[in-house]
Formats: sequence, structure tokens, C-alpha cells
Amino acid sequence: MKTKLTTALLCISMMLLSSQSSANDRVTMFVKKEINDTDTISAIGFSGILSDRYSNIKSEIITSLNAATVLDNSGYYQDYLGLDLGVRLGYYDDVFLYIEGGFDVFESAFKDDDEFDNYYNDRDNLDGYAALGGGIQSGNLRVEGYVKARQIDAEYWTANKTLFYGMQFTFAF
Repeated sequence: MKTKLTTALLCISMMLLSSQSSANDRVTMFVKKEINDTDTISAIGFSGILSDRYSNIKSEIITSLNAATVLDNSGYYQDYLGLDLGVRLGYYDDVFLYIEGGFDVFESAFKDDDEFDNYYNDRDNLDGYAALGGGIQSGNLRVEGYVKARQIDAEYWTANKTLFYGMQFTFAF
């Protein structure tokens, strides 16, 4: 299990580093919080621009380590860790808009691990998400808000709600 986790984290790190060197643009670090009336997801993450530095239309690879507490359909709270990996496409300037889609890498990496699979994974589906967001950027700082639809389920439970609202605070370097 440790080998799969290490491999997944190494792949993500290499993607971010290669995007930094090829795009000649900044890497960002961020914290974010997603909520709805019963659930919370707190995260820290990184992103890297995959497009030309001087273009306003940009794509971005984004990854975050998430700590989540969600209410399931049976009325019980479930706590879990997730590792989102996604891609954004948007118009970036002082004010920006984007769409984003991605999936939970932990669920993908541990799909064949029976101990992990019994609690966290649904054998048929990977947890995924789609988002629409926007914000403002001033120098090295970005503040953004978004709406995200998430599929969250496991072998024995499914999240009661799928729509989250969030804020993200980003520092570029």
C-alpha cells in the first residue's frame, strides 16, 4: 500500500515540476475549504500552468490533499482522506473564470488493495468532480470561489449531498 501511495505522489510531483519547467510560468500553493449544509472538505494543494505565459486562455493541472467529513445516506458521518487530481481550463487575467474536472487519486491507486477497498472504494466507480469557478488575482495572490459537484461513495456508503461551495486562497511563486 505504501508503494502505491509513494508512486502516486511521485507522479503528481513530477507532473507539477515538468509543467513548471515547460510552461515558464508560476507554480501555486493553496488552501481551500468546501462546504454544504452538512459536509466539509479542507485541503492544501499545488497547481501548475500548462499554457503559454502570455496567453489569457490557460490550462492548469491541480492537485490537493483533502480531509473530508461527509454525511452518508444512512445518517452517519464518514471521515476520509482524498487526493484530488484535476485539470482546469479558463480565462485568466486580474479577474478569471474556469471550469475544472478531476478524480480521487487515492481511490484509483488503491483500487486493488482489499483492506483499503472495503472501506473507501466503490469497486465500480472512481470518485470524481466537476467545478465552475472564478476569482480575482493581484500579483502573487489569488482569491477564488467555486461550485463543485462531487461523486463521493465507498463500498458500503454514499454521500448524502453532492454539491459543494468553496473558497480557495492561492499564493503563486
